[in-house]
Amino acid sequence: MNIQALTFDYFGTLVDVDQGGTRGMEAVLAQLGIDTGQKADSLYLDWDIRCVRLYRGGAYRRYRSVAQDALQACIDALAPGAMNVRNAGDAADLFLTHLVESSPAHPDAIDFLEWASARYPLMPITNMDSDLWQRSQLTRYFEHVTTAEMAKAYKPSQTIFALALDRLGLPASDVLHCSLASWADIDGAKPLGMPVAWINRGNDTLGTWQPRPDFTFTNLSPVRDTLQSLTIHLAESK
Repeated sequence: MNIQALTFDYFGTLVDVDQGGTRGMEAVLAQLGIDTGQKADSLYLDWDIRCVRLYRGGAYRRYRSVAQDALQACIDALAPGAMNVRNAGDAADLFLTHLVESSPAHPDAIDFLEWASARYPLMPITNMDSDLWQRSQLTRYFEHVTTAEMAKAYKPSQTIFALALDRLGLPASDVLHCSLASWADIDGAKPLGMPVAWINRGNDTLGTWQPRPDFTFTNLSPVRDTLQSLTIHLAESK
């Protein structure tokens, strides 16, 4: 395995998107004057499920549009009529602002990116719109990004992964993809021949029929040791 570049699922793998999303939901509930006693983190999870179902269940639309529709459905289920045509756009903008700008880096992400960025080309492959990605917290580590908006396709579609590989100019076997989201990233990257490091932060389990990752870790730190071992092994085999 001759790894020459690293790609990442960004939201979740590198930053705590649950924290940003929960803050976004809190802000939306306050803006709309909704006080039902339901926790914002459970509402964020409801929104997330609705959003993924929408973008996986139809032809490509921009993430912002899908996210707004998912938020509308989430709020309608909680407080019918609270989110309407007049305030829907503002509520979605407020929510997405927190989702992308208030999601802090995981503690291990900064150290890993500092190390890796000096040694490899790094590229996120994200289901976000391009402008939303540019507002996130760790853009300084990445010269390039591949977004669903660029590919007109969401992960796990191989279209977005193929575009990323084309932009890197590398064969799939030489690009290690690091991801928290198994269904979106293991399922999308492995059929192209990309090795995958599953960053299983939540002690999740894989489905029976899912492909298995090449490596499984609870955070990004062991990826560094793995890459160093692969480099040594490659040098010794020559």
